[in-house]
Amino acid sequence: MGKVLLAGAFGQGNPGDEALLGAFMRALDGHRVVATSMTPQATEVEHGCRTVAPSPGAVAREVLTCDAVVYAGGTIFKELHPSARRPPLDLLRRAVGLALLTRSLGKPLALVGVGVGRLESPAARRLARRLVALADLLVLRDEESAHALARVGAPVPLRVGADPGWTSLGASRSFPSEVDDTMGVALSHLAEGPRGPSLLPWLVGVLEPVLAAGFRVEVHAWQPPSDTLLGAELVARLGAGAALVASPRDLPHARESFSGQRAMLGLRLHALIAAASAGTPFVALAHEPKLQAVARVCGQATVETSTPPAVAAGALLAAGESPGVSADAVRAQSVAAEAGFDLLRLLLSPDPMADMPHERTLALEPRPWR
Repeated sequence: MGKVLLAGAFGQGNPGDEALLGAFMRALDGHRVVATSMTPQATEVEHGCRTVAPSPGAVAREVLTCDAVVYAGGTIFKELHPSARRPPLDLLRRAVGLALLTRSLGKPLALVGVGVGRLESPAARRLARRLVALADLLVLRDEESAHALARVGAPVPLRVGADPGWTSLGASRSFPSEVDDTMGVALSHLAEGPRGPSLLPWLVGVLEPVLAAGFRVEVHAWQPPSDTLLGAELVARLGAGAALVASPRDLPHARESFSGQRAMLGLRLHALIAAASAGTPFVALAHEPKLQAVARVCGQATVETSTPPAVAAGALLAAGESPGVSADAVRAQSVAAEAGFDLLRLLLSPDPMADMPHERTLALEPRPWR
């Protein structure tokens, strides 16, 4: 087995991103993996792989000695949020630069389980089209991403799988032993956008009626420190009946935290995935297309920060009376994510014909006859 460079937002304290790295490590068992990481030592201890700092120079040196480069999930096709404190096109430019280097060396480039976010500028759209053209294998995590790339002029149809994080939780739901009177909220400071109402007052307006209805509220700070600061201020505003919960260690721990809750308001993709696996109904705050997508495949409701808080509160209370996500929906996402890994292993195989997958296939979107 060869040496594979895994590029991703690892080592930043986000349990969703760490779940992606864990999923790719399992899928590439036997390969020698080097992962980009902001905290190399912690990543090496947790995942048992070599690491490299995510600077262009350090990554380029690793490409010279590796056999393949893989973007391991995440929203690669996007303009960065202002909180990143980087130029909006920095992620896309680096991705295209890495892709050009990889292809110039004759090495395979794969983007597996990736998604599309905001691509508003002409430059972002050009970079997105270029990155699609350079990939030997592109597997998107949802239909919304495929249609977004189609709208900016990428060649279609495109393969659609599922977020690799689904494979961290198994193919079926983990049913809670009992349901209590707690509503969960999984925070994301990234939901604070330049347009629409401010996030904190909106959340207060949504959750005050929930508290008034007799529920307790658990506020989960998904990625510290920004979510922790937001969560502390939210709990202070809500007062009695609300409590701040620390970031989960990983997705199984998040599933355990959400299990038994009446419903959950999710601002994070992988929090919604964990809630679905727990059998917990949810409402997605669709500040990014990926949250709209996971709600669609799970048959759950969505709201936006432009939704009146009273209406969003009603949606959350209604979710608490629903049966939650079906086991079939959870299983389908896990199978689709594994199908993406099948194709990745096929790309990396020294004998593709011998390793051709037969059981799992992926959908194509937008379909040619549409």
